[in-house]
Amino acid sequence: MKAKKKLKAKARELVPIFTLFLFFLPFFFLSPALAQTVEKRIELVCDFPAQKIEAGDTATFELLLVNHGKTATYSLQWWAYREAKNWDIKFEDGNKEVYKVLLPAGSSKTVTLAVETPGDAKVGESPIHVDIGDGRITLYVKITETHKGEKGTLALTVTDKDGDSIKGATVSVYNKNNFVDYAKTTVEGKIELELGEGEYKAEIVKEGYHAKETEDFKIRIGRKTDIGIISLEQKEYYAELTSKSPSKTSMVGENPLYQIKIKNSGKADDTYGLAIEGLPEDWYCRYKETEEGKEDISELFVGSGEEKTLYLEFVPPYDVAVGEYNFTSLIQSSTGLYELDLTLKVRGSYEMRLYSRRLSYEVKRGEKASIELTASNAGKGGTITNIKPEIIAPEGWTATINPKEVTSLKPGESETFTVKITPPGDITPSDYKVTVKIKSDQLEEEEDFRIIVKESSNVALYGVVIIVIVILALAFVFRKYGRR
Repeated sequence: MKAKKKLKAKARELVPIFTLFLFFLPFFFLSPALAQTVEKRIELVCDFPAQKIEAGDTATFELLLVNHGKTATYSLQWWAYREAKNWDIKFEDGNKEVYKVLLPAGSSKTVTLAVETPGDAKVGESPIHVDIGDGRITLYVKITETHKGEKGTLALTVTDKDGDSIKGATVSVYNKNNFVDYAKTTVEGKIELELGEGEYKAEIVKEGYHAKETEDFKIRIGRKTDIGIISLEQKEYYAELTSKSPSKTSMVGENPLYQIKIKNSGKADDTYGLAIEGLPEDWYCRYKETEEGKEDISELFVGSGEEKTLYLEFVPPYDVAVGEYNFTSLIQSSTGLYELDLTLKVRGSYEMRLYSRRLSYEVKRGEKASIELTASNAGKGGTITNIKPEIIAPEGWTATINPKEVTSLKPGESETFTVKITPPGDITPSDYKVTVKIKSDQLEEEEDFRIIVKESSNVALYGVVIIVIVILALAFVFRKYGRR
């Protein structure tokens, strides 16, 4: 009994303690929520927390930051997962990228979260979590179309200092100092060049202007990157040399003529000295202002932006060798030397002449006619090669030729061909034409001969005998039967 009484006494002593525990128990569970409510200082608000874009576009979220607490500086933080964590995401204030913000007590401020997606981003929705102080918000970017496998486009315009477009400027694109591709500007001074995604820089070069290099720029898949107008500064002195036909072919004995244009692309007027390099011995050349002119000029004045035409005439010696010759036209300006390479191929002139003492021959049936025909190279500088004679005669005639072939004939050389031709034995006496044709690799010539075929002497004798016999027979018949 005493034990029970002691237990009851103990229980009565614990009642106040237990009651006090039950009283404070709710505060243990509610204290975090209360603490959170008390300590929550930053509120993040976004009117449009979800956006739809195509891959390669940039989604921008305007975030309103409200400070319910004391003045403090807060870090701007974001985090994402999967492929979105590799996107180009940054906080911006106008054109500046920022990563901390000062919020006075009770103030609010707006900051932009820019989410730049790659062109090959997958179709689908990606969440992006933003933490600023104790404030948090989740934003969503939904990719509606991907441009995977496509390229991006670089666009730019090249002008001079006056704003006039420059045609023909070369725009070379580099990726980490490695050449990638190039393009030339149009009449409007523009280019559009397809490139893979990445970071590049470009160098613009044009004759008569100082070269210029752009700042680094990014190319995005499926998008055009226009880096604007690139202005080039014109050089003080610069000339452009062109020739419509820098390579020519002429025959021995001709004087080749080259047309050369000098364009002064510099800012200042200039006078250009004229010279030649590589002229062989015994050759002569001269610069002329007109094609038909005879006066030799040694310098030429060209105003800024002007273009003038002059002519360079070469006079080779009469015995010039056939072959290829290379020259360099030298134009000396006030600040530099300009060169124009010229090529001349000298070819020999080909002319073959045929000669025979006789063009008419008389033969009897069955006899041979011996024809001699001389072929000579009357050209200048050109060797005639693989000379072969050919006979064109009536059907049934036979012919032999000696020699049958001549390997070559240099200028001034000749060769005599002997042709022996025999008409058939039963041919009718008459006039016949026989043609001897001389062929070569370069050209061919022919000569016609008249062959008069006569009766043989035996045939004539047989005819006379027959006539005499006929006369004697008639005389006998007349004597025997005439008196009756």
